[in-house]
Amino acid sequence: MAADLKESSLPLAEISQAPNAFEAFLDRNQKGIVVLAILLALGGAAAVILRGIEKSRQETAGAALVKADDIAALQAVVSEHANTNAAGSAMVLLSDRQWAASKQDEAIGTLKKFIADSPTHIAIPTAKASLGSKLMLQGKSGDAAKIFEDLASDPSAKFIAPFALISLGDISKSAGDADKAEPFYAKVNTDFPDSSFAETASKRIATLRANAPTEIAPPPAAPTPSPVENPNSNPNAGSPSAPKP
Repeated sequence: MAADLKESSLPLAEISQAPNAFEAFLDRNQKGIVVLAILLALGGAAAVILRGIEKSRQETAGAALVKADDIAALQAVVSEHANTNAAGSAMVLLSDRQWAASKQDEAIGTLKKFIADSPTHIAIPTAKASLGSKLMLQGKSGDAAKIFEDLASDPSAKFIAPFALISLGDISKSAGDADKAEPFYAKVNTDFPDSSFAETASKRIATLRANAPTEIAPPPAAPTPSPVENPNSNPNAGSPSAPKP
């Protein structure tokens, strides 16, 4: 017991003068730690710079899109500001301008390229709805139906789903299948009662099975009566009398 007391009375500094494990680690790796700190600082600065450059690039592209008012200007936004949000939006607008200029195949090609190249762009649902509508106008109902079915089942496209359902109903109605068309219209009313398309769906249902008015031909016109000759009349009446011999 006395020996323990004697040993415990030694100064703390005399217990151990060796560096602890952390200090030893710092001594061994001081140069590497400094280099790592520099690299991290440079990396952080580079990230800030890149974010600034990207922000500026997006803003420049957006400004160009706002000024674009014809096909050539929209094409310039797409080519000069590739991989920006504005370039993707420009393609949707470009398609509408091409369609209005009777360049239907080009308009559809523009939308298909945008959808394929930029699947995560915020305007993809709008582009798909536009593509489906254009295909319907071209009579390609089967291709259009696939697009509208995809939109109607896409959780990220709920804002456009009522339009897709109306379009699916219209495609079935045009094909003469009222039984298939009605559930599409009804789904708009049940799932999207507050949508601006709900009233349209109700009108579609109300007229879905109504027969188109039959055009009735007007009755034939009565023949114009011909003048009746009086048998007692003298055909020579009113004419000069023949001279007597």
